[in-house]
Amino acid sequence: MLRLILTVVDIMLHRRGPDSLPSSRFLFWFLLASMLASSLAVRIVEGITMPRVAVTLLVAGFEFWFVWGMLRLFGRVRRFRQTMSAVLGTDAIIAALMMPFAPFSDPPTAAGQELSLAWFALTFLEVWSIDITAFVLSRALERPYLPTLAIVIAYFLLIVSLQATLLQLLAT
Repeated sequence: MLRLILTVVDIMLHRRGPDSLPSSRFLFWFLLASMLASSLAVRIVEGITMPRVAVTLLVAGFEFWFVWGMLRLFGRVRRFRQTMSAVLGTDAIIAALMMPFAPFSDPPTAAGQELSLAWFALTFLEVWSIDITAFVLSRALERPYLPTLAIVIAYFLLIVSLQATLLQLLAT
C-alpha cells in the first residue's frame, strides 16, 4: 500500500508517469472508491447536501468521459486503465489534502470579506490538480505538456461553470 501511495506522489511531483502503475482492474476500482470516499468526505466537512453529492458524482463521470475521449482521440485507449488510475489516485490525495481547509472554502465576496489562508491553500490545490492532470494526460498521449495543459484548463473551466449552473438550478 505504501508503494502505491509513493508511486502516486511521484506522479503528482512529475517524477513518474501513469505507465508506472499496473493496468489492474482491482487497482482501478480501489482508486475509484478511494477518490469517491475522499471527495465525499470533503463534501461532508463543507456541509453536505444532496445536490452537492449529485454534482460531485456527475463531475466524476465527466472526468471518466474526458480522459477516455482524449485517449480515444489520440488512439491510446489501451492506456485508459493506467491513465485513469493515475488521475483517480492523485485526485484522492488532493481531496485528502483539501480536507483541513474545506470548512473555510467560501470564496471572498464583494462585501469586504478578506482573503483567507485556507482559500489560498484550496486554490493552490486546485491549480496543482490541473497541473497533475495535464502531466498525466501528456504522458499518456505522448504529447507536449503545454498544449495538453491548455486543453485541461479549458475542460476545468467548463466543469466549474457546469457545477455552478447545476448547483444554482438545484438550489431553486
